[in-house]
Amino acid sequence: MEGQVKDYQMSAWLMAICLNGMTDEETAALTAAIVKSGAVMDWSTTSETESIGSPPHRVDKHSTGGVGDKVSLILAPLVASFGLAVPLMAGRGLGHTGGTIDKLESIPGFRTQYTSEDLKQLLQSTEHSTDGEPLNVAIISQSQEMCPADKRMYALRDVTGTVRSLPLQTSSIMSKKIASRPNSLVLDVKFGKGSFNKDVKEALELAKGMIQTGELCGIRSTALLTRMDEPLGCSVGNWLEVRECIDIMTSGTRTTEDTSAETNNMSKDLIELTLALAGQMLVHGGKAETLRQGVIMARDHLLNGKAWQKFRQMVMAQGGDISVIDSPENYVPAKYSVSRYGLPDLALCFTLNFTILIVRLNSFYAIQSQVISPCSGNISSIDSMILGSTAVYIGAGRNNVEGSVDFAAGILLRMKTGMIVQKGDVLAEIYSERDEVMEFSVQRVLDAFSFSNEHVIVPPLMSHIVDKYGVAEFDQTILLGSEE
Repeated sequence: MEGQVKDYQMSAWLMAICLNGMTDEETAALTAAIVKSGAVMDWSTTSETESIGSPPHRVDKHSTGGVGDKVSLILAPLVASFGLAVPLMAGRGLGHTGGTIDKLESIPGFRTQYTSEDLKQLLQSTEHSTDGEPLNVAIISQSQEMCPADKRMYALRDVTGTVRSLPLQTSSIMSKKIASRPNSLVLDVKFGKGSFNKDVKEALELAKGMIQTGELCGIRSTALLTRMDEPLGCSVGNWLEVRECIDIMTSGTRTTEDTSAETNNMSKDLIELTLALAGQMLVHGGKAETLRQGVIMARDHLLNGKAWQKFRQMVMAQGGDISVIDSPENYVPAKYSVSRYGLPDLALCFTLNFTILIVRLNSFYAIQSQVISPCSGNISSIDSMILGSTAVYIGAGRNNVEGSVDFAAGILLRMKTGMIVQKGDVLAEIYSERDEVMEFSVQRVLDAFSFSNEHVIVPPLMSHIVDKYGVAEFDQTILLGSEE
């Protein structure tokens, strides 16, 4: 960072790593060096009141990125509802993958920029607690002061064709996690069409490298390998994804007619992955003895409203407008907004594969395109890469770090892989502030769907679990208790 190593020297070194690889010890040493290049989170207590009793176990989570990956929005408050500390440092979306920070900032007033000291005070806060317990959860932006060497190295990796090097991927990911100094870490390592690693074998090697690095750096680490061939849940886009998470977290406590994503089975994959990761975090934190027990415990807190109450507390503590998440159906997130509850003043335009609805709502216009199935059959696949890139095109994401996002833009799936569809059924809905993008976007979303006349067997979402003891196939029966 002092300029002693020239870019051409660093580039040659990166290429050597890409060609020759690194041992686990070398990767851990590189990771530690990147950590030392910047600030490291200091969790030491700063007052007598904070030092009373043992501080809660700090659990962290990282996902290698995917389409519709909104797990952290539910996972963090869910795990914190058990008394564990869950300080998550998250990023913004770039390219076809969305960002947790963008999703949360679609809630008016939600603050994501905090100093280290502010973060510690936030976790200890009881201001919005209903039981006197500390908040213990926060989701904030990644600190610019942490791991500056990684930023410089990544810029060089991008122009030297060394981005895909597994040791360099490992050190880049793990350095930021280690700098935040959790007691334990759970990794969601994705593979498939919508992930960085398309092949399960490559994802498995990355997972093993990250586990070894974490353990060598003194952090208990476990990874789940998860499929990213179709989007997680039923929504792609910032506010749409927040809305889906609200539906899930409140579904167990509703007394009115339930039209939630969980009930119509569209979010089953999202719920299962969240429960599996939560179960493993509870094992790490000493709250559960086995993953199976942790999943059952997590499911109970999801259904009884404890996760929802913790989410509400987090939103209030971080400055978000609580009325928005309490009544999301009334929220207009941008000039052009989404309406799922009323369609006054309809203007209909029909084309071969889609319908455009222009909806007047509170003097704003929501432009909604419905993607219509051209045939009957079974949905054999939904290409998450196509949907992710289309979401960026309509304004829900960005292609460069300076880009802005439209919080209301997004894609709402009405069908998932394995479902039976009839000709004329709605496959998906597209929301954007720009009507000029609709025709192309609808065709692209339609291109993402594949159909079959045969019965479609949907492969398991989670394939393997990796820890310091080795690799094992994920036991699918663990999730049986997570279903009604």
